[in-house]
Amino acid sequence: MRNFRFFLWLSLTTFAIPLSAGAQVESTPIPAAVKPNFASMNFLIGTWRCSTKSSRRPLAYITTSTYTRDASGYWLEETTTVKPPAWEPTALRTYDKITYDADTKRWIDVSYGDQGAYGLTTSTGWNGSSIVWHDAAFAPGTSMRSNSDTTMMKESPSKFNTSSSFVETGSGRTITVNGICTKK
Repeated sequence: MRNFRFFLWLSLTTFAIPLSAGAQVESTPIPAAVKPNFASMNFLIGTWRCSTKSSRRPLAYITTSTYTRDASGYWLEETTTVKPPAWEPTALRTYDKITYDADTKRWIDVSYGDQGAYGLTTSTGWNGSSIVWHDAAFAPGTSMRSNSDTTMMKESPSKFNTSSSFVETGSGRTITVNGICTKK
């Protein structure tokens, strides 16, 4: 509702300002942002099957992720479907949009998904065969007190692994989460 009032105020005040106020209209076009160089990420394009094991669960859960480049050339898009494990009877889906911000010299991953999932992670980029993602959107909550960065290690063009951890709020236990992904 606040946005509606702001835009209403803006539209009313815009017409209230005399056109003869002498404002100069900028005619220089806004330069387009430089398209990201996805060379280091191109190996991801395709479909991957991942097995991820949390130290607090008896079995790994299975996901299928498909990476594509969007038509604009600015995004690498990932769609992930979680095969329902015993402790989560509903298939879940998440969506990631990955780009490079040349101004801040960092990779950005914006994610959202079923049941209100969301995230914002950043990375300074690849260091050899690994990339570390920092969760910029994390806030302590009722189930997690803190979390680690997530490291992705490229083992080959058709295999990578991931590792991260988090601390449970109530118990204080550190839970490790390790994944192995292979290209289909």
